[in-house]
Amino acid sequence: MTVGGYILGFPNDTPESIVRDIEIIKHELPIDMLEFFFLTPLPGSEDHKTLYMKGVAMDTDLNKYDLDHVTVDHPAMSKVDWERACELAWNTYYSWEHIETLMRRAAAMGNNVGKIGTYALYFKGYHPIERVHPLEGGVLRLKSRDERRPHLPVEPAWSFYPRYVAETVVKAAQWASLALRLHRLARKVKSDPRRLTYVDEAITLLPDETENLDLYKTRSSQAFLDQRRHIEEAQKPKLAVR
Repeated sequence: MTVGGYILGFPNDTPESIVRDIEIIKHELPIDMLEFFFLTPLPGSEDHKTLYMKGVAMDTDLNKYDLDHVTVDHPAMSKVDWERACELAWNTYYSWEHIETLMRRAAAMGNNVGKIGTYALYFKGYHPIERVHPLEGGVLRLKSRDERRPHLPVEPAWSFYPRYVAETVVKAAQWASLALRLHRLARKVKSDPRRLTYVDEAITLLPDETENLDLYKTRSSQAFLDQRRHIEEAQKPKLAVR
């Protein structure tokens, strides 16, 4: 399996451009799973120091510097837009149509279709059900009424535990529903007699055709390619002229 990371919030990013770029990735790159992160100036890093020296507004709560929260001002997006862009990113990549495409690619290439379903359960479910990044998730969400921030009062047992149990039951039902739907989809793909003949652009592209991809025509990609060409030119040996 190929799992990629995608950083949201570079200067040129907008909710619309992010959705457009993810649609391109879905069609042109044979990536199985994609996970999304907010561009974050981690405390102690050069980026954090540079932004601090420039007076850029950053969140003072260090608990939020986990790559899954907006912690700094963006030049083109408000905090609400940036958070909406993140939600759009997860929903766009893990649409049911694309999950089926990922399963069909796996079947055609002799890979494990069920494994795609398991990973899709993980990456598709955690944000809407648990409201956490998949990398922070587990089998069961454990909570203690005593473990709270210092300024928050300890919740009474008579209100905490009934709500916690109800919350756990609802989430379990949501997980079960999602798992069942993914299982049915995987079974549909595996039982398709034409599954071995499936092809699409991402799994048939030749190496010498990559620079013709739409992926390389975005503003961010062009900036990256220009920088790479500049570095390659600078690294070429210079001929001495006498």
